[in-house]
Amino acid sequence: MRAATPLAMLVLVCACDDAAQPAPDAGAPDAAADVALDVAPETATLDTAPDAPDIDSIVWSTGPDVGYGVAFKDTQNPLGDGMFVGYGGYGADLVPTELWVTALYRAALGARGVRYVWAVQGPSQPDYSQDEIGNSKIAAAMIPLVSSSTPFVILAAHSSGAFVAEELLEQLAGGADPNDVTKDLVVYFALDGGGSASDAAIDRTRNAYFVSSHDGATQSANYDAMTSLAATYASKGGFYDNDATGSGCDPGAEWCVHDTLVTTKPHDPTSLDVPEDYSDFAGRPVCTSYLDAKL
Repeated sequence: MRAATPLAMLVLVCACDDAAQPAPDAGAPDAAADVALDVAPETATLDTAPDAPDIDSIVWSTGPDVGYGVAFKDTQNPLGDGMFVGYGGYGADLVPTELWVTALYRAALGARGVRYVWAVQGPSQPDYSQDEIGNSKIAAAMIPLVSSSTPFVILAAHSSGAFVAEELLEQLAGGADPNDVTKDLVVYFALDGGGSASDAAIDRTRNAYFVSSHDGATQSANYDAMTSLAATYASKGGFYDNDATGSGCDPGAEWCVHDTLVTTKPHDPTSLDVPEDYSDFAGRPVCTSYLDAKL
């Protein structure tokens, strides 16, 4: 991700399917190593729940069966059967995105009953023009896991990762889920990015939230897009503005504030540092405010 590129302000329609990817890339194995819904957070925690394995003890699955640019993990969480898909933005490789999803699981998702997690690398272009990510593999794996005990399917997409997430929404609405088992289960968070989904795809969600961030008078880079989309889909949840006070971002550094939706204290006070902001959460807690406010 480059500060000079207006990522999710590109409002395009992605009518795409990853099955049509160029042969050299589609399904190529990744080199990654291990590394207010009406549901209140569980009172139990991962520390007290019986037989809760450490998430890092479980290997991420990658490769052609999982989907290009995708990693999957069954955390074996005893607190529930929820699902979460985290979509990184432009410039976020798979391993850093895995680390972001792991940090979210530890901080917020596990205690809320999320069991199945996917991490999805950022698109190769800010507007996702190459349609390269294996979303159809995510849909095919997700649908059989849905049961009466599934409380929700959460999609959180940062920046231009929203174009990729919204491809999945379109696929689910367009025939990938013929029995509608995910209908009214999906809770979608566009984290300072988005705008490619059709009305039909958004209407099929339980909730859709368009999230911005601010530190003092400085709003994150895609604030205007988020408020516009939130107004359009107000009945689905609308707008949430994260308070990033104390982020360390310089006044006017909108791209630094943009990354406060990943880490509460970005590494570069003047802009964004995607590899570090997705990977290093030591003394820089992962941002969970939108989950805390809306789940």
